[in-house]
Amino acid sequence: MRPRIGITTSTLRHDPAGPINPSAATHLTYARCIYHAGGLPLLLPTLPEADADEILQPLDGLLLSGGGDLDPSHWGELPHPNLGEVDPERDRFEMALLQAALRLDLPVFGICRGVQVMAVATGGDVWQDIPAQCTDSLSHQQTAERALPSHAVRIVPDSKLAQILGLDAGKSADELCLLVNSCHHQAPRNCGTVFSPVAWSVDGLVEGLALAGPAFALGVQWHPEEMADTDPRQARLFRAFIAACGG
Repeated sequence: MRPRIGITTSTLRHDPAGPINPSAATHLTYARCIYHAGGLPLLLPTLPEADADEILQPLDGLLLSGGGDLDPSHWGELPHPNLGEVDPERDRFEMALLQAALRLDLPVFGICRGVQVMAVATGGDVWQDIPAQCTDSLSHQQTAERALPSHAVRIVPDSKLAQILGLDAGKSADELCLLVNSCHHQAPRNCGTVFSPVAWSVDGLVEGLALAGPAFALGVQWHPEEMADTDPRQARLFRAFIAACGG
């Protein structure tokens, strides 16, 4: 039986014509990557955070997907002028899911916004707007197609992420580089008290977090689901996640 993987979703309330009935949605690439890696994708609409444990009970893994900005009130900051649309209800739900998953030893994979949730839910915070707050940074919002890489990230030698990606052990951090896409204007700043950084972009921004020990709890700032069809290393992330979920 395929492991059952819950994938969080955005709540859509508007389209170009105006307000719509609220709808749960996310890019199909998440579900397709989970399915092709051997899992059964199940979309999770935003639900009451108090029920996080019950919602996770029938699942074998949790994927925290990408989406809109995080509300800075979660770490005690006022909104930056360049802050985008926020959904505090989704924030609270996803943070509750992550905390419950950690208690239950349920494998977790965070992507883009998902890695930011991992930081904030465990006492950290994020840059609200990289171009304004990190003036020496690279451009992290590429104009190229999402499947194409736009910059390199350095992977911590011998880390769980390096092992999954098949990067040779024993090399220096400068030699452990991976080309990734980049579609974000927020990123982890303070990584919290649970996860450790395992990847950085060349401008010093955190691009990956992982939990120490054998449990699978990993997050990346790029979008491997958009690159997995053409880059076998990105596909390895999904296969490792599904394997940890019992696949």
